Amino acid sequence: MKKVIIALIIALTAGMDMQAGTPARISHLVRQYKGQDGFDVVSIGPVGMKLLKGAAHLSKDLDAEDKAALKSFSGIKKLVIVDYEDASPSVKAQFNKKVEKILNGMELLMEAKDDDGTVSIYGVEDGDRLKDCVLHCHDGDLIFIKGSIDWSQLGDLKELK
Repeated sequence: MKKVIIALIIALTAGMDMQAGTPARISHLVRQYKGQDGFDVVSIGPVGMKLLKGAAHLSKDLDAEDKAALKSFSGIKKLVIVDYEDASPSVKAQFNKKVEKILNGMELLMEAKDDDGTVSIYGVEDGDRLKDCVLHCHDGDLIFIKGSIDWSQLGDLKELK
């Protein structure tokens, strides 16, 4: 009986990981490719984000627009930037395929196309907030923002411009 209960717990935990997963799955995928030729990864965790925000608050050159931008990004917990333009075409295609598979579970918020390529912006809308945003350019860039941004604060930022 114990084996059945343990197997059930393991199966449920694995299923929850897959559902919970877009932020965790993106982070896991980036860790898999980090260090490969052509992949440059910059990751700023919660402590680094707090240090950056603190340093920005100390700046004496902040105007109203800068303060509004800083306030709107206060819910961001982690920032990951991946540049893989210099990766081999086969590795780049493989990475793009895996990213697209992960992003199929997220809502496409916006897509911009030009001669150079396509930039897709994915995120999770949670009422008044945008959570866990991913910007993906198939040519070799990925930006993952873990945390949340208040839609009204983004609107206030837009009005300042």
